[in-house]
Amino acid sequence: MSIAETLFRLQSLDSDIDAVRRRVFEIDNALKGTPALAHTRAEAERTHKAAQAATIAQKLAELEAQELDEKIASEEKRLYAGAIKSPKEMIEVQSEVDQFKRRRASMDESLLTLMEQAETARADEARCRIALQQAESNHASDSMHLKSERAQIIGKLPGQAEQRAALVASMSKNAVDQYQSIRSKKQNGIAVVSLTSGACGGCGEDVSSSAGQKAHSGSEIALCSNCGRILYAR
Repeated sequence: MSIAETLFRLQSLDSDIDAVRRRVFEIDNALKGTPALAHTRAEAERTHKAAQAATIAQKLAELEAQELDEKIASEEKRLYAGAIKSPKEMIEVQSEVDQFKRRRASMDESLLTLMEQAETARADEARCRIALQQAESNHASDSMHLKSERAQIIGKLPGQAEQRAALVASMSKNAVDQYQSIRSKKQNGIAVVSLTSGACGGCGEDVSSSAGQKAHSGSEIALCSNCGRILYAR
């Protein structure tokens, strides 16, 4: 096997290993939860707090109304039980009771509004809770498949590492170092490309005749003068 073919096989193997690592990274991120799931959780938390606040506001208003009802009942009892002897005091108490009742009537309107708001908030909370349960159920199901896929593809790495070590051992250190140097400079990690119809498979530029001949012989490393990648002629 020529040096060019060996490097091409090494490149293919490294690309496969890179793909496995990228997929593992994607799976690990997916297992943490998707943006949609995070949004659903945030909405569930927001509506839960809103429902709590609305319920508390309703309860406080009901408690205030109850206290006012008790105060009205107490004052009216004093009026009608004959406990107040002074006409002036009776007038004052009656005026106060009337004021309490007017205040109580306006509280009924506010209380109705608060009850409606609390009911709407609890309905929103229930809707978001159901949506969250469904989203978490879906995520759990997806996670099972992702974990299975992760275990399967990671299981390939030891064998790929052995193959890579064998290929590297079959080449000179200079050839491996040159390959690694070119690979480290390329964003996609592609250091070896096919020579197709006299053009570089990496950048598409036509290669010189000498580089083409070198690539076809395979006994020496031929480089594209434009992108610097190693050329391999099948």
